[in-house]
Order: sequence, then C-alpha cells, then structure tokens
Amino acid sequence: MQEMVTSFTTVMTWIILGLASVAIVLLTLSALQLPSHQGRALLGVGGMVLVLMGTVASMSLLAGRTPRSGTSLQLLLPLVAALLMACLYALTFPPLVPSRLALTPRRRLWLLLLTSLAGVSTAGLVLLELLAP
Repeated sequence: MQEMVTSFTTVMTWIILGLASVAIVLLTLSALQLPSHQGRALLGVGGMVLVLMGTVASMSLLAGRTPRSGTSLQLLLPLVAALLMACLYALTFPPLVPSRLALTPRRRLWLLLLTSLAGVSTAGLVLLELLAP
C-alpha cells in the first residue's frame, strides 16, 4: 500500500510541475504582449522560472533518498512552489480588469510577506531533509 501511495505521489508531483512549466510558457507569451508593465511582468516570469527550477532540482535530489519524514515533503514542495508562483503572478502582472480589489500597498506588503515566508520555509524543509543524518 505504501508503495502505491509513493508512486502516486511521484506521478502527481511531476504532473503538477509539468503543468507549471506550461503555465510559465503561456505567461511569458502574454507578458510579451503587455502594453505596459512589461519589464515587471518579465521579471515575475523569471522568478517563476527560478522557483520551478529549484523545485525540480530539489525533487530530483530527494528522489534518490529514502524519505525521513514520509512523503509529506514530496507533496508539500510542489504545492508551495505553486503558491510561490501564484504570489509572484499577483505581485508582478497588472490586473486584467480594474476593480476595487486591486493591490493596495497594504495588500502588496502582505503578499510579499507571504511569498518570502513560503520561500524561506520551502528552502528550510529541503535543507533539513537533505542534511539530516
């Protein structure tokens, strides 16, 4: 049973990462078509590429090791990567439709705080998993 859960987790992880890479390609194409804020949007896409590359590298490093904390890190890592990419999208791309829910400086600060905390916690989890004896 544990073997089946592990293989399902691995397959779903790589599906999530594959879909994230497709989303990044589509976001890059849409960022090139923006009339304004194109540089900021491309910077956000570059951050998303770095998040995706770091996640793939971490998953590749963790694939050959026996998990110490179960499969929780293998499940958590792609989900936090998706959260980071969504936060980067909200921070860097202009809103599609102007509304009263646009990013105010206070919301932008909270989103930036969420993004940095998710990145630090993900890096800490990966380092703990790799460096723990």
